[in-house]
Amino acid sequence: MVQMLPVIGVRLLDGRVGSTLLLQLLATSDEVTLERGYPEGERRYLSYCIRLAQQVGTTWDPLIHPGVTELLFGPAERAGPLPFTPSLVEPAALSRLMLAGMWAGVSQELRRTSPTARYYAEKLVRDGGMLVDSGIPLRLIDLVRDPRDVICSIRAFTGGGAVFGRTDHQSDDEYFERKIADYRDRLQVMAVTPAEVDRVLLRYEDLVEDLGGWADRLGAWLGLRLDAGSVLAGQAERRHHMTSATVAESVGRWRQELPADQARRIWDVLGPELEPLGYTAD
Repeated sequence: MVQMLPVIGVRLLDGRVGSTLLLQLLATSDEVTLERGYPEGERRYLSYCIRLAQQVGTTWDPLIHPGVTELLFGPAERAGPLPFTPSLVEPAALSRLMLAGMWAGVSQELRRTSPTARYYAEKLVRDGGMLVDSGIPLRLIDLVRDPRDVICSIRAFTGGGAVFGRTDHQSDDEYFERKIADYRDRLQVMAVTPAEVDRVLLRYEDLVEDLGGWADRLGAWLGLRLDAGSVLAGQAERRHHMTSATVAESVGRWRQELPADQARRIWDVLGPELEPLGYTAD
């Protein structure tokens, strides 16, 4: 029987929280497999499996989903849930079983190309609950950053373009409010992670201030040897990914860059979630 490769799942508050740096660090161990090369952690095998499994678990609706003929005999790119109402299987249970089966298959291929691998790592698209329900071995790293700095970094990185969840038709105010609501949801999901899930919460501010120390701590937690020095040595090649002149200037940048009313709004909504993580109103 093929054994599923344990997963290091990185859950993010948003982009621009140091996730690429973290995945670069994890990638310094030959016992961690992932698609290396910038941006690390973005080419997601596991999240692809989750997406397919979610289709199976979706209840078929003939008004919006393809039926038997369209799905099975139509264009190959057509996808959807089971094209009928099943009586022999329960879609949610089948979804979990199929995710486990798919991940076992992917694990076999990953072990073929990376014989020394003990873990697979990626930035998770979903919250990880489906992985636990499917019996996939999971370690979670929840990566957060002061949302006020995140907003500043996104604006500097994108120039206000339609990325990081922004649509072409959203106003600045609409996008700003949507981001705050998303951050609240994500922080609340992280806070209620079941105790039985092996999890580390990591702040961007702590990671960039002490990459070597966190390499040691995460390495001890995972039973790996991680090399912060090689990551730091390659930072000049990744300069295009940064929006501050120095790492130190990336922390607390909101005090100079974010309008005061927006800073207050973020804290008014997210303060109860941020204070337990060590962030302050000022």
